[in-house]
Amino acid sequence: MTSASVSVLFMFSVSNAQDIAKTPAPPGENIMVLGKKNLSDEKNAPRFTDPGVPALVPAINTPGGIPNVPSVNGDKPAKQPFLFTLHAEPIMKTGDFLASKGVYFSGWNVSQFAGIPSGGSNHGTFFNENAAVGIDLDMHKLVGIPGAKIHFLTDEIAGQGHAGDFTGTNWGYLSWYGNHDGFHLREFTWDQSLFNDHLFILAGRSNPKTGEFEGSELYCMYSAFMCSIAPALSVNGSLPGAPTSTWSTRFLIKPTKETYIKAGIWEVEPWLNAVPHNSWPGDDWGFDKAKGEYIPVEGGYRTNFSNDLYPRAYDMGFVYDTAVYSDPLHNTSGRDRAVYGGTAQSRRGRTTFYLQAQQMVWKPERKGTRGLILFGAANFSTSGEQNIKNGFVLGAFDWGPFAARPRDYMGFVVQSFVWNRQLVKYMDEKFAQVQPGSKWGSTETMLEFNYGFNVAPGVVLSPYLEYIWHPDQLGFQKLRPEIRTAMQCGLTLNMQINPALGLPLLARVRN
Repeated sequence: MTSASVSVLFMFSVSNAQDIAKTPAPPGENIMVLGKKNLSDEKNAPRFTDPGVPALVPAINTPGGIPNVPSVNGDKPAKQPFLFTLHAEPIMKTGDFLASKGVYFSGWNVSQFAGIPSGGSNHGTFFNENAAVGIDLDMHKLVGIPGAKIHFLTDEIAGQGHAGDFTGTNWGYLSWYGNHDGFHLREFTWDQSLFNDHLFILAGRSNPKTGEFEGSELYCMYSAFMCSIAPALSVNGSLPGAPTSTWSTRFLIKPTKETYIKAGIWEVEPWLNAVPHNSWPGDDWGFDKAKGEYIPVEGGYRTNFSNDLYPRAYDMGFVYDTAVYSDPLHNTSGRDRAVYGGTAQSRRGRTTFYLQAQQMVWKPERKGTRGLILFGAANFSTSGEQNIKNGFVLGAFDWGPFAARPRDYMGFVVQSFVWNRQLVKYMDEKFAQVQPGSKWGSTETMLEFNYGFNVAPGVVLSPYLEYIWHPDQLGFQKLRPEIRTAMQCGLTLNMQINPALGLPLLARVRN
C-alpha cells in the first residue's frame, strides 16, 4: 500500500499517455505563490509541474505524472494560490537535459502523524513514513528501441502504526501496509508498446496490488486505509501486499483510446511473507520457491477531461489464485482449530470477481474541471475460502471545493468487509474462550473524512479523521472482546518529487 493523499484520479487517467507526453507546454503559464508570479518560472513554463486537473496529479503507484492537457472545451484550469514553491531553475534544467537523453527520475515522500483518542487497542500517537525513489528509462532515446521503457522503483516503509498496534484492526493502515518495514524493490520491469500503442507488454518484477488491477489513484487521496486498490483485493489472495514484487507478465490491449482489456500472471512466493528479503536479487529470483500463480483479468471503459465534460470509469475483473493457503477453520485432522488447535489444513485455489465505477456527477462551472466525483467498488469471493467473503467501497470526492483554491480537495469514503462465515465461527469461539457469550462480529466497517491543502506544487498537507466499527484483532495474541470501535485522527504530508521539483517524467499506460 501503499501511500496517501495526493495522486492522480484513476478515472481520469489519460488513455494514451505517450501521445500526451509529446504535447508542448502552453506558453506563459506561471506558478502563483501568494497570488504573485514565481519569476523563476517565467522562462520555464511548468510542462511537468503540478497540473491543474485531477487527471494529472502525479500518482503514487505510477512514478511521476503527465503534463498539462486542455479540457474538452480547451479551457485552462484556474491557478492555485501556493504558499511556496521548491522549483529551482538549475534542477529543472538538469531534469530537462537528462530527459532529452531518455533518463527520468521519480519518487515521493509521505509522512503521517496520527493518534488514537478513543477506542482501539492502545491510546497514543505514532508516526509512519513511506518514501520511494526510482528511475525510468526511455529505451528509444537511449538505444533506439521504439516503444520500450524500463521502470525501476524502490520503496522504504517505516513506522509504528502497522497491523492494528493502536486501532485493533489489521486493515486500518492499508495506505502503509506491507509485509514489514524495510527497503523494498517495488518494481523492475520492461514496458513495451506495440502495434501503434494498441498492445502493451509489461514484464519483470512487480505486484498487481499496486493499482495494476482494480486500481484507482482516487483511493490514494485517503490517508488511513486505501491505496491504491479496493481493500478487499489487497487483503485476500496469496500474493504479499505492496510493495513486495515477484516475477510477472502483464498484457494490455487497447481497442480504442477509451477501452481496454488486460490480463497478467504473477508468481506466488509465500517465502516473501516469512523473511525480510524485500524482493532484492537472491534465492527468490529463481522459480523453485513458487507455490502457485495469481492470474487477474480486467476490462474497462474510461474517459478524461480531454474527451469528456464529466469523466467516468467503469471496469470489472476476475482473479484466479492457484496457490496453497491455510483453511480458516479446520486443522489437518479436519477438527475445529479454534477448539482443538493444531496446524491449519492446506487448501488450493480461490477466485474473486469485482466491479468498480467512478463518475464526475456535478461541476460548479460546466466547462471547468472542479467538481464532485462519486465512486464505488464491490468484491465477491466466488470460490475457495478467503478472509473477506465480500468487500464494498463507497465514497465521494470533491476536487476544488472552493473556487479560490481549485487544487484542494475534500473526501469522504466508507468501506465494509463481510467476513468469511468460517472465519467468523473461528473467531467467535476464540472470543467466547476469553469472555463467555461474547461475539467477534461478522463485519468490519471503516469511515474516513479528510481535506487536502495543496500548499505548493507537488506538496499536500491533509488532516483526516477515521472511525472503525468492530476492529478485527486478527492475529492478536491476546484478544480483547471489549474493543468495539476505534477513532483515529491524523495529519499526512505528501511530497511528490516530480511536480515538487519541476522535473520531467516518463509517462506510462496502465489502462
